[in-house]
Amino acid sequence: MRPLLAKFVVAALVPAHVLSYTARAETLDSGEIRIGVREDARPFIWRDQDTKGYLGFFWDICTEAVQRAGYHFSEEGVDAKKRAAFLKTGDGDYDLLCDPTTITLKRMQNFAYNGQAPYLAFSPIVFVANGSYVKAHLDPRSSEAAGDLPKDAPPKPTCMDVFNWLKQAKGEDPKTRRWSSVPANQATPPSTTQPAATAGNGLLGWLEQKFDFTLQQPTKENTEKKRTFEIWGYVKGSTIGDTLKTNAAHLTQDNWMICPREIDSHSEAAEEFCNGRLARYFGDVDIIKAALADYGERTGTRCAADTTPTTEGTYEPYALVVSSRRFPDFPERITLALYGMFEDGTVERLFSGHFPGTQKSQHLATLFRINSIPAGSDVTEKPGSAAGAQQDPVHLPEVSQSISKTDR
Repeated sequence: MRPLLAKFVVAALVPAHVLSYTARAETLDSGEIRIGVREDARPFIWRDQDTKGYLGFFWDICTEAVQRAGYHFSEEGVDAKKRAAFLKTGDGDYDLLCDPTTITLKRMQNFAYNGQAPYLAFSPIVFVANGSYVKAHLDPRSSEAAGDLPKDAPPKPTCMDVFNWLKQAKGEDPKTRRWSSVPANQATPPSTTQPAATAGNGLLGWLEQKFDFTLQQPTKENTEKKRTFEIWGYVKGSTIGDTLKTNAAHLTQDNWMICPREIDSHSEAAEEFCNGRLARYFGDVDIIKAALADYGERTGTRCAADTTPTTEGTYEPYALVVSSRRFPDFPERITLALYGMFEDGTVERLFSGHFPGTQKSQHLATLFRINSIPAGSDVTEKPGSAAGAQQDPVHLPEVSQSISKTDR
């Protein structure tokens, strides 16, 4: 049998995923990829404290894609601070950031040729998540995360003033604590920053449309006497956190003050929330729930949280971040590997294994179908054949019945 004919026969008979493993074995000496691995994004990816190994849906996707692309790999743990530095300037020089990173236009601009990290690029979208928050069950009059400001508080305190006041007044009866607890040299002048413009879309628009911000504001008869505050937590480098920080001034009302608080990790954020130091905890819904559950398991306590807001939220498309600095063709090879994993069902199997019994959202199910692009064929048109020659009719399968009206 001639070699070319043998190639066609093999391509027709051997499943796509088997061919991918063959290609991987032939190119495994291409080089060693440095993977920056997020240590604190459970259930997507995290580091097991007992084995010190990495686990999660994204970890399995990353390692399989890198090997299919023809590379060995080494891994290095990445926390929120290192992640933010890498996304901003490429600091850390990872070839792949294995992390549920939200694609945003701002980040894409930074990865462009005139940005601070021109060697970086996003992979195809591999997951769609929901950004939202959970609320704590707090007494607004006696909490470290929300409550009334003392009568002797300055007219327009900054969030740093509030944080310093809570620190100095720690241990005092919240109902009787006074602002005078804050040393004069620690008070900061009122901010002159203009409030951010109202956003019709995105997180701010969603919050304004879906939830009543006045629920915990003072009643009209108490307007002249009471001013309240709330501390909203988020993890450093998160998209939803950046939006909160930018628009905090806009969300703040005359008698209701919002203070965003940046936290280094989801583990710490869960601890702060469960111990009554955050009124709301923002982020990816699945990560938040996993962080709260993990804290409860580690401490043997139950963290009470109102999860009602998690039923709605913002669209968070997740992708991997790849670098072309050391291996110029690496991004293209990862893209090919990822699409191959969707096409042969690998990603579907990984999802079912990591999230047993979980039904995919409509958006996620659509993404999986979109990414399952056809494998194609190695057969090319014969030289000299007429482009307009009559071809046998192609009968496409009827798919309209399998697509709901909402997907059209």
